[in-house]
Amino acid sequence: MMVTRRQLTFSLLAVPAASGVLAVFIGNPEFVGSQALMIRAAILDSAILLFLIAIYPLAPVFVKRPETYGFSVCLPALLPAILYFVWLLPRQSPGEIQGVQLNSALITDASSNGLVEVGFAYPIYTPLITLRNTGLYTEYVNVFLRVTDANDGSALFRAVRAEVPGAGLSVESSVRGMLSDNGDYRFNPLALPPAKIVRGRMVFIIPSLDDGTSFTDALSSAFKAEFEIRNPATGALITSFPLDRL
Repeated sequence: MMVTRRQLTFSLLAVPAASGVLAVFIGNPEFVGSQALMIRAAILDSAILLFLIAIYPLAPVFVKRPETYGFSVCLPALLPAILYFVWLLPRQSPGEIQGVQLNSALITDASSNGLVEVGFAYPIYTPLITLRNTGLYTEYVNVFLRVTDANDGSALFRAVRAEVPGAGLSVESSVRGMLSDNGDYRFNPLALPPAKIVRGRMVFIIPSLDDGTSFTDALSSAFKAEFEIRNPATGALITSFPLDRL
């Protein structure tokens, strides 16, 4: 059967619309992960529906029967996304945040052994880590480093923040400004979309030690050294994972 001009127009408009919706869904995991599960299913289903509208003129048996096409093709095609997000995904999600420090040789270039000297009196420790959110929704976390000695005394270091309070110049704001143009570095708080791996170098200013060598020695002799993942609003500990010694 002949395709009408109106049907062809709808088909041509549906192609870029479907592509745009799909691009938003794939390209904005932080935003999509913060939405309710049913809304995520609706976003994905809207792209599927637009795609089916685009190919409607290519199904001649349905050209004069849009209601039949809608009920027999479009409606069943929308069900898998709904079942996945509302029923299957909640049953598969462990609801945890998993962290791993990558090999120490990959922390930064070999000449600095993971320490970046920036003209201050403090060493700047930049370990390369990965975090994975296995929960259902986007999580925002702060990363800390805790070093515990043999006498059970501990030092807790917070990674440099993306937004440093106050208008005055500080070591933290200077380091943040110096490293902000390099996409390899990450700053507190981190956004962790569901089912995504976030990788980057966290930046720790070590103000209680004199130089990089003493920090290396402190880590080598520490009873325990680990990264702590905490809630930015409450400070509650979410999880922790060990630091690989330098």
